[in-house]
Amino acid sequence: MDAKAFVRTGIAASAVLIGVMGARMSTSASALPPVTPAFQVQLPDKPGREAVIKICGLCHPSERAAAVRLTREGWEEIVADMVRRGARPTDEERALITDYLATNFLGEAARPLNINSASQIDLEIVAGLLRKEAAAVMAYLKDKGQCTALADLKKVPGLDYKKIEERKDFLVCFPPIPAPPIK
Repeated sequence: MDAKAFVRTGIAASAVLIGVMGARMSTSASALPPVTPAFQVQLPDKPGREAVIKICGLCHPSERAAAVRLTREGWEEIVADMVRRGARPTDEERALITDYLATNFLGEAARPLNINSASQIDLEIVAGLLRKEAAAVMAYLKDKGQCTALADLKKVPGLDYKKIEERKDFLVCFPPIPAPPIK
């Protein structure tokens, strides 16, 4: 499939893993993950590939994993997060998926910043906002509730949305994962 056909499928529009993960980043903006355009990546045919397609592909195109590079610990966190969100791999599949991702998509990258759980300082450092802009985002979220998409932040008074747009590959808007019920 050529790049144009891939983009037309709609997969490329949603192929960046960080768009679905929503996790808090605790490092500086200089440690942001490198992102590869989705039409340039495919899942290598190596052990664990089928488990990634089977388990990860239930909720989203499994090729999203190929769009970022994370440390082994980052991939472990991602897999654990997906399990908390409802993925049901066996222990063997979970190990295969983690090994596959850490082997084939290894990097020294931190996870994206979830706007809904970010601190003001995170917004300043990672999103590149001025102190007053970060405060405006925090006030907006407190008043209006959590954002569901970065575009929601266009409504924040006093925010230069171009800054969000420039760093959109490193920012997400996902609600926190609720704690599982105690049995």
